[in-house]
Amino acid sequence: MLINPNKSTSNLKPWQLHLLASIFLLLIYNLPFWREIKTILNPQGLSDWLFMGSIFMLLLALINLLLHLLCYRLTYKVVYSFIFIGSAMALYFIQQYNIIIDRDMVQNVFETNPSEAFDFVNTTLFIYLFLLGFLPLVIVFKLPVKFGTFKLEFLTKLKVIASSLVTIALLLYISYPTYASLARGNRHISHIIVPTNFIFASISYTKQRFKSARMPLAKISQDVKLGSLWQKKKDKTVVILVLGETARADHFSLNGYDKITNPKLAQQNIINFKQTTSCGTSTAISLPCMFSHLDKDNFSINKANNSENILDFIANSGFSVQWRDNNTGCKGICERVDFIDLTKVKDNPLCETGECFDEILLKDLRQQIADNPNNQVIVMHQKGSHGPAYYLRYPERFKQFTPVCATNKLQDCDPKDINNAYDNTILYTDHVVNQVIEELKLLPPEYNTALMYISDHGESLGENNIYLHGTPYFMAPDAQTHVPFLIWFSHKFTQSFNINTDCLNKKINSPFSHDNLFHSLLGLLNLETSYYQAQKDIFATCRRP
Repeated sequence: MLINPNKSTSNLKPWQLHLLASIFLLLIYNLPFWREIKTILNPQGLSDWLFMGSIFMLLLALINLLLHLLCYRLTYKVVYSFIFIGSAMALYFIQQYNIIIDRDMVQNVFETNPSEAFDFVNTTLFIYLFLLGFLPLVIVFKLPVKFGTFKLEFLTKLKVIASSLVTIALLLYISYPTYASLARGNRHISHIIVPTNFIFASISYTKQRFKSARMPLAKISQDVKLGSLWQKKKDKTVVILVLGETARADHFSLNGYDKITNPKLAQQNIINFKQTTSCGTSTAISLPCMFSHLDKDNFSINKANNSENILDFIANSGFSVQWRDNNTGCKGICERVDFIDLTKVKDNPLCETGECFDEILLKDLRQQIADNPNNQVIVMHQKGSHGPAYYLRYPERFKQFTPVCATNKLQDCDPKDINNAYDNTILYTDHVVNQVIEELKLLPPEYNTALMYISDHGESLGENNIYLHGTPYFMAPDAQTHVPFLIWFSHKFTQSFNINTDCLNKKINSPFSHDNLFHSLLGLLNLETSYYQAQKDIFATCRRP
């Protein structure tokens, strides 16, 4: 039957548009979800297929409800633009990298700089955006949607919202035990439902930001003071903390990896803690967490953002504290200390590719230390091994493991090539950290110098078809949570601070985590405060009398 477009019957009512859009989103953009559900349920009989049908009806009612709540005469085109573009991108990342979209992932998106975001741009992404983003929008914008009077639209919305809520309630009532079991045993599945995953995650992230902005800063470092070891006047102390990015412990040859990725650090007298776990699986979570006095189980972004951190304790004890950044910033950690952004240095051979290699972190370092009469703690935030464009993270001379995956479309690469590119980033990190140690060795011999290296989180390289990082912690593989952690001391430092390195070397296989960093830095520098917990200080039992 042909419909005459000039007749009123060709006009599409808003509720019809929302229903069609809901079905389209559920069928096309949720293919990964349906594959996962089919794998989990493994339907055999009629009752299993009926339950899958009820899931379809439940999600249809939910998405339709959202569209009716968000879309009005003046807003529906904007809302549909957000939903279709967002859904296309969400499906791309779920399909290509097998990621989970939750609040932390949304936070990562908002806190990513243009250079980092550009690493994800490729032809496949544009195809997704065109076919599943812009093309559906063109169709929606060309459809003859006919809005009625305000009263009619209001009554229609009430009817649809009521019927959607009734449908949801009825389906949950009939099969609640099965739904509850499915949800409890598979907490990740709600994060792959498009578009509710990024809509609810965005709302949650926005609420978190507003709540954090209203909270006053908790000044908890006011009682910090120098400990008893400082009663005897010390020579200048310089401690450098290198923050690795996306480095996984099992790709360090120091930890037994079969490729020699740490040839230079292996020649240094370092203490390597082999069993260290991260606080999170993304920089946006791990970085604030490791600098906070809160441990992983009690950590929240709001509390961390509105409370002083270990850098404040160190600064308020009299140290000069500086943050040198070659990444996406300090996530609010360094707001009250000196900050140097080295990501956009001009006229430097280390920055000719549009971003700077990590050796830029050493720019003018020795001179800056010499010019500052105070004791110093310097944080260096690496670009490290951040993916998916691992091949861009190191200079050409560090391309030693070949062939490499020279694209950001990791699924198009052989797993060995991905690992080679990633391992070259670790090889380069070995070089950078070694350079920092050598710079410390060149300082006057009376200086007390030390270096600590620890990564924020690890990285999945395609194991079980999971790529990158940011997987919710409860289901994250070890590749994303097992991180490298090592320390180097000058002989003068161990003497001045009574550090027993033989004792520390006996702890190299002990289980440590980011929870130890706050208290270990306080202990290492002999700073006293009521927030210090000796049982979390890895140096507490390794000090000579």
